[in-house]
Amino acid sequence: MKLRELRAPRVQEKGDEGGNIGPTGGGSDDIGDISWNVPTIVLRYPSNIPGGPGHNWANGVSMATPIAHKGVIAGAKAQAFTMLDLVLHPDLVDKSWDYFRNVQTKTVKYQSFIRPGDKPATWLNEKIMEQYRPRMKGLYYDPAKYASYLEQLGIKYPTLR
Repeated sequence: MKLRELRAPRVQEKGDEGGNIGPTGGGSDDIGDISWNVPTIVLRYPSNIPGGPGHNWANGVSMATPIAHKGVIAGAKAQAFTMLDLVLHPDLVDKSWDYFRNVQTKTVKYQSFIRPGDKPATWLNEKIMEQYRPRMKGLYYDPAKYASYLEQLGIKYPTLR
């Protein structure tokens, strides 16, 4: 299997002033903060039905389908083989640290936007949580009663034998 060459981040062509506005897209998690503190690998693989609406219940439900399961299995294999490469070739780890120290963070240092005393703004969702938390409690996963969340929801996952 041949992997594609690494590419630079995509740049949106025109900003408000007609100039480039920088990279666009990416995940919605804390990988940005992590990648400024340690060398980081991001593996992307199909694990959902293409063309879904993103952060929506439909994408959540589609994760329980066979097509998503196949993607997750393929992604798990890619992750496992990547870890195997790192364990069997320690020079890759050394090269990663070298790149991290001498290229990625050579001139730009990470500074968190969150100060040590900052607290999460939980009050912003207070009314919504008061309204929906009692209805959500029935959907919380209970590992003492069920082997999986799918079992708890009454979903019979199709399996191949």
